[in-house]
Amino acid sequence: MAKTIIFDLGGVLVNLDWDKVCAPLTDLSSQTYDAVMAEVQNGPIVKLSMLGHLTPGEFHQALCAKISADIPFDPFIDIWNGILSADDDMASFVAELGSEHSLALASNTDAIHLAFARENFSVMGTFQQFFLSYEMALLKPDPAYFHHVLYGLWASPENCVFIDDRPENVRSASNIGINGLVFESIRKLKSDLESVL
Repeated sequence: MAKTIIFDLGGVLVNLDWDKVCAPLTDLSSQTYDAVMAEVQNGPIVKLSMLGHLTPGEFHQALCAKISADIPFDPFIDIWNGILSADDDMASFVAELGSEHSLALASNTDAIHLAFARENFSVMGTFQQFFLSYEMALLKPDPAYFHHVLYGLWASPENCVFIDDRPENVRSASNIGINGLVFESIRKLKSDLESVL
């Protein structure tokens, strides 16, 4: 039976560059680069946004207040989306996988990044189902996140493969029986998938 392949978004399907967010925010902030990075890289306000507890507007206001930056909403959104960029090789590979397997996306993300990804990255069109933290009010690596995904897929864990760049997320998925792979490069992923598909 063809397995369902579950992909993370940032750092796997599309590139992540934290500096593209932190550098411009630091330029507009009274705080240091390291202080801004501590907030941006999954700090408490970002986590609240990824859990769906903050609207984009509330997130903008809260983060700007935290880093002491006075940035209008639209320029802030442009900066926030700057972290993401396309990975064309990955998009082509995922399209190939989609011809033989069901594909699902499972991401800790916010409404801002998801809207940007849908609009700008062709790889998003290859997925049948989306499991988004801000809609689920759950964050990886919480085991409840993966139980929710399996329930939504109506799939047994052994019939799924989960790919994420964060080892703690892969461990959590593996602990409930999902075939978990840590993403390091597309070359390694192709090799790893041969052993589980």
